[in-house]
Order: sequence, then C-alpha cells, then structure tokens
Amino acid sequence: MSVGLMEFRDLDLMLAVEKDGGLTSHGLSEALGLGGAGVQGAAVRAAWMRRFGMFDFDEQAKCWILTPSGQRVVKAKRQAAALGAVERVPDESMVDVMSHVTARYRLGDPMMANLLRREFLFGTSPRSRAYR
Repeated sequence: MSVGLMEFRDLDLMLAVEKDGGLTSHGLSEALGLGGAGVQGAAVRAAWMRRFGMFDFDEQAKCWILTPSGQRVVKAKRQAAALGAVERVPDESMVDVMSHVTARYRLGDPMMANLLRREFLFGTSPRSRAYR
C-alpha cells in the first residue's frame, strides 16, 4: 500500500509520530489507517523524511521520532493562529504572500524548504489526494 506524497502530507505523518512520541514503521502504518499492508511504504516514507530532516530514528526504541525542526513545525500547527490571518488575505494579495514563501524557501532552513516544496506538490498535483 502506498504511503507516497500524493496520498499523505508530510504533516500527516509528523502529527501521527508526535501524538505517540514515536512510532515504529508498523505503528505509523496503523496510525495512517493502512494496517499491516502499509508497513513497508511507511518505512520507506519515514526514511525519506529522515533524509529531509523531519524524522530521526531512535535505534534503542526502534521507532521514528521527530527532529527538533519537525517538533517546531508540529508545535506551530497546533498553535495555528496565523492561519486565520492568511485566510483573510484577498486572492489578489496572495502573490505577495507567495513571494515571501519563495524567499523563505530559497534562504531559510533546508528542512523547511523541503517541507514547503513538498506541501506545494501535494496541494497542486492532480494525482494528489487533495483533488479527490
């Protein structure tokens, strides 16, 4: 079963791992509602997220955990007060907002750049679950 970017946002996986303080690949597959059929896909996806700096692997507990950068993203999501302000921005002004986003993509933390790029792919690809 696929646990690819078009099926699950990185944030979906990050929230699942954060909720339990760490998950094995099997636990991550279960948290995503895939059961045993998604274990291999969950492991591969978590390994990619490790390369991007979102996850780390706790060798002793044999589970995926959030990196400090990943923890900051999840904490910000939980405190999403800024989302209301963005939703009130008129469509015509979103070009300016996107300019700020792309500047942060180019100049900011590489983990955040990957997360921004991947969120854009998820939200704009017709193959994505976002279109279903």
